Amino acid sequence: MIIDGATNWGATGPRPAAEGFDIEARSKAIYEWVRQVRGGVLAGTFTVERHISAAIIYHMLGDRIALPEVQEAFDEGLLGPLTFERRINVVMLIVPHVLKPNEMASLKADLSELRTLRNAMAHKPFWFHPELNGKGEVVNLVPMIQRGKAPLPLTTAFVEQVNKLISGLIDRTAKLAAAVAGRSLTAGLPKEGFADETGADAGD
Repeated sequence: MIIDGATNWGATGPRPAAEGFDIEARSKAIYEWVRQVRGGVLAGTFTVERHISAAIIYHMLGDRIALPEVQEAFDEGLLGPLTFERRINVVMLIVPHVLKPNEMASLKADLSELRTLRNAMAHKPFWFHPELNGKGEVVNLVPMIQRGKAPLPLTTAFVEQVNKLISGLIDRTAKLAAAVAGRSLTAGLPKEGFADETGADAGD
């Protein structure tokens, strides 16, 4: 298994750096950047998870959410142990009541993509892929992660796409929770915001 932050030199072994290219400085800079990217993905996933969990709570409990003992039992006994993947599966049973078919399909696909990315960032190491010039010298290090079964380069363009995916899902799942609350609670959405469940865990 590749160690986090290691360079995958392949069968040829380590190669020398091209003139003017500092491998150590480049690897340190990328390592810090990847750490920030990971943190952003995990934090964004946690927010999305809170929103879909709120939708589940509103749908399942309705006005009984006002009873602390009821919500606590539901959180700790039923919702808390669920992984992110299972929460997605549960909320997808609820969305037909508030979303159109095309919106459902889009949400399911995007949540599945986020789950895959979240798991890659949380559980898989990243490594450096060396780019060589014609002399076999290292001219660049590209960070890579294992996304599902395929290796994926962590480029700036890709991270921008991920940020767009996450921000869109945060907005859509917030609206989903509000819509579920609107049809499940006779008094409407609580003034203090979404229901919060104590067992939130951005697991698989």
